[in-house]
Amino acid sequence: MGAIGFRRTVVDPRSRGWFASRVTAWPNDVAGRDCLSSRAIAEQSVLPNIGRGSVSWSLDPIYDSLPVALLLVGLIATMLFTILPPGVSGRRRQGLLLLRGLASIALALVLLRPALVRTDNRPAAATLAIAIDTSASMGLPSDGSENRWQQQRRSLERLAEGLSDSDQALQVVVVGFDASANVIGESGTTELRTLAQRVGEIEHSGKETDLSSPLLMAMNRGRNSPLTGVAVFSDGTQVTNRSEGNEAEQSDPRREARLVGAMGVPVWAIPLGPPAEASRQIDLAVESLPETFRMFTGNESSVLFDVHTKGIVQSPAKVSLKWIDSAGQTAIAATRTVTPESMEQTIAIEVPVLAPPPGQYRLVASVETRSGETITDNNSQVAFVDVREGGGRVLYLEGTPRLEQKDLRWALSRFLDLELTYRWIPRDTVGAWPIDLVDDFSRGRYDVVILGDLHSSALGNEQLQELADSVGEGTALIMLGGEHTYSRGGYATTPLAKVLPVQLDDRQRQPPGPLDASDRLGKDADPMRQPVVLRPSTMHPITTIEVSKQGSVVGWSDLPSMPGANRWPSVRVAPGVQVLLSTPSDEPMMVVGEYGRGRVATLAFDSTWTWRRAGLGDFHRRFWRQLILWSLAREDSSQQTIQLDLAPRRFVATEAPLFTATIRGDLSSVLDSQSVSNVGSLQAEVILSSGETVVVPMSSTVSTNESSISLTGQLPSMPPGFHRLRVGPVSEVATTDSGEPIEPAEVAFQVLDDTRELSVAQTDHALLRQMASATSGSGGRVFEPDQMDELVDLIQSRRTESTRTVIEKFRLGDGPVSGWLIFLLFAGALSVEWFLRRQWGLA
Repeated sequence: MGAIGFRRTVVDPRSRGWFASRVTAWPNDVAGRDCLSSRAIAEQSVLPNIGRGSVSWSLDPIYDSLPVALLLVGLIATMLFTILPPGVSGRRRQGLLLLRGLASIALALVLLRPALVRTDNRPAAATLAIAIDTSASMGLPSDGSENRWQQQRRSLERLAEGLSDSDQALQVVVVGFDASANVIGESGTTELRTLAQRVGEIEHSGKETDLSSPLLMAMNRGRNSPLTGVAVFSDGTQVTNRSEGNEAEQSDPRREARLVGAMGVPVWAIPLGPPAEASRQIDLAVESLPETFRMFTGNESSVLFDVHTKGIVQSPAKVSLKWIDSAGQTAIAATRTVTPESMEQTIAIEVPVLAPPPGQYRLVASVETRSGETITDNNSQVAFVDVREGGGRVLYLEGTPRLEQKDLRWALSRFLDLELTYRWIPRDTVGAWPIDLVDDFSRGRYDVVILGDLHSSALGNEQLQELADSVGEGTALIMLGGEHTYSRGGYATTPLAKVLPVQLDDRQRQPPGPLDASDRLGKDADPMRQPVVLRPSTMHPITTIEVSKQGSVVGWSDLPSMPGANRWPSVRVAPGVQVLLSTPSDEPMMVVGEYGRGRVATLAFDSTWTWRRAGLGDFHRRFWRQLILWSLAREDSSQQTIQLDLAPRRFVATEAPLFTATIRGDLSSVLDSQSVSNVGSLQAEVILSSGETVVVPMSSTVSTNESSISLTGQLPSMPPGFHRLRVGPVSEVATTDSGEPIEPAEVAFQVLDDTRELSVAQTDHALLRQMASATSGSGGRVFEPDQMDELVDLIQSRRTESTRTVIEKFRLGDGPVSGWLIFLLFAGALSVEWFLRRQWGLA
């Protein structure tokens, strides 16, 4: 016989047993609501009162069968009472029967196993999830003198105080969320105050807010343990950087709230900060300022950007542009005033600025800060400006949209130090000629003027005189061949005729406008349409060109012939006039000269595009490059320079852009010998605003087609601020194998503090209401921060309704005390009975 006694037992009423039919309710489901089985409802129609227990007696007979137990009890009792030794009578008989009766009672108790059953209803074990917002927007103002973080802490402490020691079966988990959710702490209600105080030690500097993250974490926990609800503290501002192109990665808190509600779990939203209407703060911001500009000293350039205003109407705001040089000195470039006409408006601004002396500058566009502005980081934007000395400002005028203009513009756009302006004057606008180009021909506006196939009538004598005067003051002039240029274009009688280094014949003048039928019929007989072979007439920086193609050097003799060219009566005899290109029969095809302080180049041909189409793009580009540089009196040199490209120049700290350093020039000695050891001695380093230097690794690529060496690298992670990237030699002086020095290159850039979280000052309480409404069927609601007492009452009410039935059974013989008592009763009664029989001689 095992140990016998009374033992307290908590029984799952769904287990098998004789008394199981007496149970009416059991632990709640994930939603925290009572769930009754059909069997229990059928057997018991009245639910026990919450918190009040009921007591009943039951039997748990051996073999789970009361008839078998009673039969065994009857058989044993019959045997004990009928089988007696002979000769027993009187008081001895009564004593033996009493002892056997006590043993029978002990056996009956063991066989029938009576039990005292107590049924009680108690709150089921569950978890309450509390999600607090740890993003940077919690530092923004709320109502009164406190910010949103302080408002959140105060509300959380009130909630913790109300729930403290209220429910031993309730587990509370506090989750902090910004871009993702993390568990801050977990405890019972007895330690909830301490847990709430720990929130004050948490940083609230998250760069993003994803309101879906705490709901996803709550759903994961709800799969393992029942959830009472999810309380979400937040200002409702959803700022996340998830991919918008991939729908699977998009974050939608409303969708997650619906999934939580489908589990029967309510979402209780506690909106922080002022309502959206009250949080509509004043804000002025500068937007859309280009990251970089390239200017030339003394040149006037237009700077375009937008000013976005919010919350001010008919109130003038001052906008300014200022230069900041490499030494940190500032100078005002321009000021403007904008006056918004609506509560929210974007105003486009174009400001002409005059480029300062050569150097690296920061151009800061800023709008004044207004009282009441919450966010001031966006009141300015910075552009990085590279101001160069003696740059090339090129004006290209064309009358016929031919292939030459397309390839010429492509060639010039490849050079970063040339600023090209292209103007097309269609021939079908002849009725409006001359076109007004006074500003373009003003002295000093452009460094080089290229005249394409454009009739003189399109410009008029007054403007051509202005152009001639500009050339005399130093502006360079390049004139191309064509159907309506030189003598055919009527330039022989214009003020420009004295500027050109060739003589013109007015008898060849053609009327402006499209060619007539007779011109087209005589095309084959026209001498300017006959193929022309070019050959150098004299050594000159313009025509001294050597490029390689597939290992061989390409010269003028390898070029395809021109499909046609203009003819000049003669070349002007004057100092500085030179014939650079001619035909094999010595007809001049390219003549250069000077007029006053300006240089002039005349080209009889207009089909250099055939060079590029023949696969000689390097030759074509080099020719135009050297012609422009000669016109600017800056003949090209082969000195090694580093061109440093970094894009973007403004980026947030989480980005790591790539950069490229390209060494261009005459690298023939380096490339032929494949000796790039000296070039490999270059290094890249980032000079932080603090003065600290960080070396950046680079990889090199040698390009024989471009005659260049490219070094690429990636910027490291850096703190916000203005920093510089420098690529240069490790030693003070580094050279290529040809002995030419390599000058270092340096660019400035800005690392922005990722303030997307702070860029949205307004709250979004509507989103929180939608999240709570998605779980309204499960009890989801919105509580204001000062309604924490109501939330506590609701949680406690749900806990009262969310109960489980606890059954305590005290069964005789299941404990050591009662077990030993029954054993001693049975054994003692039979032992005394045996002893008495021996004494009486009846054994």
